[in-house]
Parts: sequence; structure tokens; C-alpha cells
Amino acid sequence: MRAIDCLIFDLDGTLIDSSVGVIDAVNYSLRMMNLPQQAPEKIVRYIGFPVEKMYADFGAKPVEELHHHFQSRAAQSMVASTVPLDGVDRTLMRLQADGYRMAIATTKIRPHLDGVIAKFGWGRLFETSVAADEVAAVKPAPDAFRLALRRLGASAGRALVVGDTINDVYAAHRVPVRVVAVESPYGGLDELQASRPDYFVRTLADLPGLLTQINNHTG
Repeated sequence: MRAIDCLIFDLDGTLIDSSVGVIDAVNYSLRMMNLPQQAPEKIVRYIGFPVEKMYADFGAKPVEELHHHFQSRAAQSMVASTVPLDGVDRTLMRLQADGYRMAIATTKIRPHLDGVIAKFGWGRLFETSVAADEVAAVKPAPDAFRLALRRLGASAGRALVVGDTINDVYAAHRVPVRVVAVESPYGGLDELQASRPDYFVRTLADLPGLLTQINNHTG
């Protein structure tokens, strides 16, 4: 019996790049409130974090109205502009073929999550998923990962979280469940490594090999 047989994936920066849509929606929301737009490189640092934190750090108010404009714009452009990260499809298919059960837990809301899954045909790969609007608190709270475990009918001891931000690491540790950090296309590597994930990989393509090592070592 393998030590790990269930995988819970973050979405943005782990499986997909939705930065074009995020940048567009953020700056649209700022324009709608007559606030200064932000540089793309500044916005992408917040992908995977609650938008409330981003607006607060920008000094942009009122947050509720900004969030409303963000979601209005994102409904038009987010899914259309999203692309999978290099090698993700191949890696996911290999993991499924190797018998791993898989789920997604994300800070994206359900319509965007469903749109991404449908766009890339990932419904055949993931047994279940958890969106931001289905939990009381988003990452770094543990709610999304705990709900994903319940929907999988899996135990935390046999699962592994895969994510690219400190929020994924902190949320996993609060479940608690083991977590592998994958280097993010959006930066923040030093901070990610300092958050002390259980494992670290440079790309998602390294995950099957890591899982083999873990399961051989503990099996």
C-alpha cells in the first residue's frame, strides 16, 4: 500500500497561468473606481492570494466595490485568457495512470474553476474540486483542503497538497497534511522555501518522481 494515494492541487501558478486575465480584471476594477492602475509585475505577485489583501496593499478602497468590478470583468476574460502551464497535461495524465486520485482546491470562484476545467478537459482527471466561494475562509485558512479531503473521502495522512505559494503551505500545515511546493511562475521563491514545505520541486513534471521516492521510502 502506498503512503500517498491522493493529491490536492492548487490551480493558479501550479496548473495554469491566468495572469493575463487577472491583470486585466484588476486594472479594470481600479479604472472603474478612478484609482491608479498597477504594473503587471506588481499584480502577479498576488495571484493565489485573497484579492482583499491585494487591494489593501495597494491602498485601494472601497474593497467590496473593487471586488465587484474585478469579478464582473473576470467573468468576461478570465477563462478565455487562461493557459495550462508547460507539461501539466502530460504530468496529470501520468499521475492518473499511476493510480493517484486527484482534486483541485483554489481561490478562484466556482464559475471560473468550472470554466477552466471544461476548457482543458480536466473533468476526466479530477474527481472533485473546491472553489473559494464554497468555504468560509480561503487559503491560508485550511478550509479548502479539508473540504477537498472530505469530498475525496480521503485521510490527510495519505494525501499530498501541491501548491506554489506560501498560502498553500500554511493552509496545508493547518489541516495538517503534507505539502510539496512547486516553483511559481509568478516569483516569490525565497519566501516559498522559507515557509518550510515538506518537499520542493522546480516543476510539476518532477512530481511523479518525488512521489515514487516518497512511496518507496515509506512503503
